[in-house]
Amino acid sequence: MALLMNTTEIESALVNFERTYPELCERLLLPERTCENRSCHALRIGKNYDPDDTRRPAVLIIGGVHAREWGGPDIIVNFVGDVLRAYSHGKGLQYGDKIISANEIKAILEMITVFAFPCVNPDGVEFSHTATFMWRKNRNPARFNGDPDSIGVDINRNYDFLWDYKTCFHPQAWQDSSLASDDPLKETFHGDRPFSEPETRNVKWLMDNIPNLTVFLDLHSVAGDVLFSWGNDQNQSFDPSQTFTNRAYDGKRGLRDDSYGEYISTADLHTASSIATAIRNAIGAARGRPYTAVQAFGLGYPTSGASDDYAFSRHIVHPSLPRILAFTLEFNFKSDGKKPFLVTKDPAVLHNTMIDVIPGLLALCLEAPAALLRVAPVDRAVSGLQVVHQKGEAGEIWLGGADAKIQAPDPYRSLFANQVWHLMNAYEAIASMPGTAGEIAREGILSAMQRLAAEERKGGPGSNNK
Repeated sequence: MALLMNTTEIESALVNFERTYPELCERLLLPERTCENRSCHALRIGKNYDPDDTRRPAVLIIGGVHAREWGGPDIIVNFVGDVLRAYSHGKGLQYGDKIISANEIKAILEMITVFAFPCVNPDGVEFSHTATFMWRKNRNPARFNGDPDSIGVDINRNYDFLWDYKTCFHPQAWQDSSLASDDPLKETFHGDRPFSEPETRNVKWLMDNIPNLTVFLDLHSVAGDVLFSWGNDQNQSFDPSQTFTNRAYDGKRGLRDDSYGEYISTADLHTASSIATAIRNAIGAARGRPYTAVQAFGLGYPTSGASDDYAFSRHIVHPSLPRILAFTLEFNFKSDGKKPFLVTKDPAVLHNTMIDVIPGLLALCLEAPAALLRVAPVDRAVSGLQVVHQKGEAGEIWLGGADAKIQAPDPYRSLFANQVWHLMNAYEAIASMPGTAGEIAREGILSAMQRLAAEERKGGPGSNNK
């Protein structure tokens, strides 16, 4: 049975992985030391890593953000160890009834690069383990006013996404401090400015410096949910003007079933929800635990300055940045005990939690190549295919042959290109159709495009890919 690790043991595990599997992983020293002067490391995992290989997607997984959510760093460390050992022995893995084949492990190490940052908030985690069990924030003393609760910032309210919640959100949304708080005594105190904390700057540094970053996941507890974008308001895919970048909607966000909804393209919504469902299904296959794949706003309250919304928003604010599909996995359930954040102190509970969650992290990694195909920029070749059309604002992308010429002389490629072109024209014709009917029509056309692209990749009728 696994025992809950302290921060020294977490760091030691990364050192051990690097020494034991030097051809498969490397520790990365992150630039910011914590307020208590701890250094932080992430681990890069992958065989024959080449940062210039645009065909190889990268995945970033972080944990240990909220100090009292015991078990997050342990899950990530054990996930890394399991993958490295299995690959080294040419074996698969089994968690309960969920089997991951040796070929899938091989794909993760050879076709994907995984970056694992198990303990983002080591100061807070150590304080939670040794002093105040239910501590949530980091240990920044900048706003200490004589009350020990005024120490610290909630790292997951400190990212640069609608951070100024009193400007960006409807006043009624402020009433629930789960959104964020500007009171240092509150658990959700968001700091004095976005990225005021060394911990969030370390995560930002990773996002800025990981080539081809395609998928991001922040591991938390305890809700039994796999959350996808957005977390600030309900999703909608029909009005692109309703977006966090539009200051005209300041003061209107964060309420349920009102006139405002956060825009997400149909294609991005479909991809994000599909990946979240794959994670949920992998978790459920292990022991039958009924996790739910749901939009982050469905957690029950809006969020400001959260890591997942920041990760997904980056390419919208700065179009030169890659699109990152972002998720939060809330492991275990509130019903698991009187103090559900701490139940993983029991080795048996921690063991079972790992059986549940690690298959979900593996599923996330295995979905990354498909996610990269759907978000590749227009000049990028991916797995022998290349983008032939991209609808800029909505982000719908469709693939042709390696020559990327839809008028290529090959009869099948011409047929394939013509079919996709007709579907594109149909999509454009209904792009602005409002309401449920429009959403259904658009989803149907996108599904038809995906089926065509899948047939071409598999070697469809008359293709050269057999």
